[in-house]
Amino acid sequence: MTKFTKTTALILSIAISFSTVPSFASEKVNNVQNNIESIDINENTQPQAFFNSFTGTVKELTDNTNGSTNTLVENKDGTQANFIISESTYFVYNVKIEVGTEITGYYEAGRPMIMIYPAQYSIEIVAPAIEGKNNIKADKFDKDLLSADKTLKLNISEDTEILWENGTLMNWIVKPTILELETALSNRKLIVLYDFTTKSIPAQTTPNKIIVLSPQDDNSSPTIIVNDIEVEAPQVYISESGVVMVPIRGISEALGYDILWNNEKQSIMVGDNISLKIGENSYVVSGKTPVKLESSPIINDGSTYVPLSFFKEVVDINVVSFFENNVIITNGRPIG
Repeated sequence: MTKFTKTTALILSIAISFSTVPSFASEKVNNVQNNIESIDINENTQPQAFFNSFTGTVKELTDNTNGSTNTLVENKDGTQANFIISESTYFVYNVKIEVGTEITGYYEAGRPMIMIYPAQYSIEIVAPAIEGKNNIKADKFDKDLLSADKTLKLNISEDTEILWENGTLMNWIVKPTILELETALSNRKLIVLYDFTTKSIPAQTTPNKIIVLSPQDDNSSPTIIVNDIEVEAPQVYISESGVVMVPIRGISEALGYDILWNNEKQSIMVGDNISLKIGENSYVVSGKTPVKLESSPIINDGSTYVPLSFFKEVVDINVVSFFENNVIITNGRPIG
């Protein structure tokens, strides 16, 4: 009886031991599978374009009370989509939206959509459907001018035409270099018109035209750099007319010039022979004809501001520019 009991216990013990093995093994297999799945998902994640697009022929137009237009389009496969075209929609080549016209609508890829048929898209860009060598690419381009989907890199040339739209106008003091243009175009939504690309990965192209649709993704305040040194001064701003306005005292003193303020006359002397007066667009250098610029000196938050061009046209500085959210001023010359 005792022997039977011990044998039975041994068999039960072995059975229990083997029954627990698959449980641990299964858990390990599941963990391995989970890890493999997570790695595969990360490695297989593809770069996404900022814009998706739909090309089709206009079938119907309906005006909405809010000023937008519902445009029903149908592609060659018979799939339909409803474009919501508003006042903010950008029209490439001034394309006219008419029944029978073939167009391409670009919409933000990550924007939530109502799950209905036909699909409804809020269109940011509309362009004529173009075939052949005239290509259009709408996307967001990074600091290296590489598209968000990593398929196209831009190489800017002096022949590239650039249109600054949607309040993105750049106020260049002097003609920008290619490097300055590339920096100014980075981290923006762009429409790129081009002919050919290289066969490399990513493909590269020298665009015929670039249409700039958005400001740079940079919330930092503009920095003032004088002779390679950052200057502590009141904040630079751009006026409503697009003029870059800079604080005169901080920059002038960084260049080694004294500033003398006359409160009674509301005037300023820069060095020994440059004078200006608040509200008067007449910058005077002794012995020379007064210089008129795009804006008069003004007082803003207790500081006197002048157009950035003041330091190029009046003070006669070698390099004066505003790009990459920086005011760059270098190589000051003695006044007089």
